Amino acid sequence: MSLARKHFQKFRAKAAAEMAAEFGTMKDLSAYELQLSQLNSDRSRLKQYQSTETKAQLKRELLPTYMPYVNGILEADKSVQDAVFMEIMVWCIDTEDYKKALEMAAFALRHKMIMPDRFDRKTAVVVTEEISNAFLRQLKTSAEVDVEVLQELHEIVNNADLPPDVLDMPDQVKAKLLVALGKAELKLIQAEMKAANILDDLLPASIQAKAQKVHDYLDRAVQLDDRCNGKQDLKVVTTLLKKAIQSNKQAEAD
Repeated sequence: MSLARKHFQKFRAKAAAEMAAEFGTMKDLSAYELQLSQLNSDRSRLKQYQSTETKAQLKRELLPTYMPYVNGILEADKSVQDAVFMEIMVWCIDTEDYKKALEMAAFALRHKMIMPDRFDRKTAVVVTEEISNAFLRQLKTSAEVDVEVLQELHEIVNNADLPPDVLDMPDQVKAKLLVALGKAELKLIQAEMKAANILDDLLPASIQAKAQKVHDYLDRAVQLDDRCNGKQDLKVVTTLLKKAIQSNKQAEAD
């Protein structure tokens, strides 16, 4: 798509959102209807495949087509329900474009946008659960994990400026995010200790503070959901902290 075409699509989307804000809906506006028609067509293409990996690859190829429209909606900054925007937000999660997904999620929650009916879950639930599940799967592999994504997500869904009903979600979903955060942070701590050849009972204050944060995440997760799969990691970090505390006491005594 040419730069001029992208600019035109972004301009049309922004104008459509601004007009819809005045009339209360995105329906029957040409920019929106064109994108919705394209989305329905692309969803039909996706249904031809059973492989999640293949679907994700196709979404990666299709996403650039929608980005000018999405950026136009973001720039307009209006509270209008938009099924295309919400679907593309999920595609960004599916393709691991978490930076864009979180930008869109923060926008959607601030404007109280809801998911299309077929998702059958609230926006905060979809975003939290889908990203947490993706990271929990990744944490079972040797791949590096971008913990900053989870930290940003945690900030977004705990934004005190948003109404509680917008951020309401099942305790099990909250626990998933906390477990993902705890496991990801613990993995980084263990890698840091290994690289610096740091013993369990000789934790620097900086790492001890990080370990305490991990403990808090996992402890809260277990409180919310006893079956959250965070108990073993909680034991590991609890033992780590106990050794560090005992070592500190011994050092003070000496």
